[in-house]
Amino acid sequence: MNIMKLQIVVLIEKYKKVTDVAAELGLKQPTVSFHMKNLESELGTSLFEYRSGRVLLTDAGRALHQYAVKIVSLAADAERSVKQSSSTSQGSLELEAGYIPATYILPKTISQFMNINPGIQLSLSVQSDALVRERLRSREIQMAVLHSTDWSDESFSFQLIARDEAVLIFAPGHHFEGVRNLTPEQVAREPWIQHASGSPLRGTADRWAQLNSVRLWNRAELNSPPTVKGIIREGGTIGIYSRAGIEAELALGQLKFTTLPGILPENSGFVLAWRKDHTLTPVQQAFADLLTDSR
Repeated sequence: MNIMKLQIVVLIEKYKKVTDVAAELGLKQPTVSFHMKNLESELGTSLFEYRSGRVLLTDAGRALHQYAVKIVSLAADAERSVKQSSSTSQGSLELEAGYIPATYILPKTISQFMNINPGIQLSLSVQSDALVRERLRSREIQMAVLHSTDWSDESFSFQLIARDEAVLIFAPGHHFEGVRNLTPEQVAREPWIQHASGSPLRGTADRWAQLNSVRLWNRAELNSPPTVKGIIREGGTIGIYSRAGIEAELALGQLKFTTLPGILPENSGFVLAWRKDHTLTPVQQAFADLLTDSR
């Protein structure tokens, strides 16, 4: 069995169509079908089944798939590491990040890194923190920047970039402005603009409500942090946001904030994360060092 055959197993699970797998690999469809049949013959069992124009993995195929994902990922890691082992003057750096760190933490460091390393091709993909974490866990990516309160995952190595605080935000003129000694009950009675389930800030809000035995009035739920902030800026609602992410609005007088009252959940922070079984390439390590030094 070779890497090409394992790549096909991984892509069949992803696309469910031989034509899509062939297009992804730059092969002709009969070539992909040949490799599939050859792999089944080599292992002596059926790996693929055909249903209504789709190709699905059998139980044996799914058993092989979990290993195929790891082997294909490790092979890609090895190739990248060898290509980048001699220096950081050339090569590529692929990053993924959650919405908050991508918007408020990474731009400065990325700009510095590109200036220092003009021969490095850099790409950044922005996803929800939950999706980024899952892609990192499944070896689809090597390194990511997360906004997190949970740094205890034993699958990952974490490098702290900066601490952060989740604060209660509202528009200027809101009746909370200037009020001292707010209670959790007062805050819970206000209409909240909530972040999407699974996001770190939503987790903080839900945890705060649980700790203080209150039920929040979730007026709306959005999967775009900038839109959450934008709606609250218009007045009449409140919510929580990263303290690092409201600096511009505070300077312009567009938002006000206060600390959450009552019992507070764990502090959040921005972290660089990678799997513990992955060794950072020189390019990745150079970026990690710069990310820490620039804070």
